[in-house]
Amino acid sequence: MRVGKQSWIALLALCIALAFVPLAGGYISGIVAEILIFAIFAMSLDLLVGYTGLMSFGHAAFFGVSAYVAVILGVHLGIPGWWGFAAGVVAAAIAAAFIGFFCIRVSGIPFLMLTMAFSQLLFSLSVKWRAVTGGTDGLSGFKRPDIFGLSLNDGPTLYYVVVVGFALTLAFLWCLVRSPLGSIFIGIRENEQRMNAIGYPVQRFKLIAFTLAGTVAGVGGGLYALFNVFVSSDILHWSLSGDAIIMVVLGGNGTVIGPALGAAIFMLLKNVISSHNQYWMLWVGIVFILSVMFLREGVWGFVIARFRHWTGTAK
Repeated sequence: MRVGKQSWIALLALCIALAFVPLAGGYISGIVAEILIFAIFAMSLDLLVGYTGLMSFGHAAFFGVSAYVAVILGVHLGIPGWWGFAAGVVAAAIAAAFIGFFCIRVSGIPFLMLTMAFSQLLFSLSVKWRAVTGGTDGLSGFKRPDIFGLSLNDGPTLYYVVVVGFALTLAFLWCLVRSPLGSIFIGIRENEQRMNAIGYPVQRFKLIAFTLAGTVAGVGGGLYALFNVFVSSDILHWSLSGDAIIMVVLGGNGTVIGPALGAAIFMLLKNVISSHNQYWMLWVGIVFILSVMFLREGVWGFVIARFRHWTGTAK
């Protein structure tokens, strides 16, 4: 049995499970919807970290820009939510292309620090431009739109919109990393010098990867705005990018579904432990350290390895 077939079985099981989540009640549906939103965010970062080999500490910028644009347009200009969502994704793509234009000119630690610097610049702007963004108090008053005559204020409807957004993102990334463009990204990760030597414009493809990753993060940010009807400067802070890196490593970088699994683990730890202990990040840190030490390929890699062992297909 090939890994592709194993993955399709897992995805089928995931789709069936997600379809029946609303039967568990509004609270569970809300938690799962939030997990899926941050799963999109983590998967978008993995396109950079896991597939192109670009470690970014400023990825929250694109998630936050999209959410802010959607909410600002709705609150200040009265633009309907779906137009705001589309504008947010476009704004995230433009921001990613602009920031990426400068960041891809360096590599390694300078690249990481430059991405964080741009993110913190946007964070500072959201704090200082209080009349538009609400500053540290955040911006509320966003109204959820309707879809096919159904209001997103209805819990199950909102949940299934998030599920569809997650499924489309997953399908897009699944096809992308298996396309010739995805192979180029992987080639850059494996040996940038060789890709340069055989004639590939590496800088251009890095910018494409950076822009695509920012656009997908914008999809997550737009769904975040629809889900929370509120946005604050916290979603632009570099610490959210750090959370996404933890999600990617926990689940398994260089895989499509791994970061989504990492997002689920991270968000569940956050919700469960924080309700009993204010030092929830300590426990997340312990889990992260153990994962790095003993699960080098992440939880998803461990699951696949166990599945191969149980089915007798281990290499």
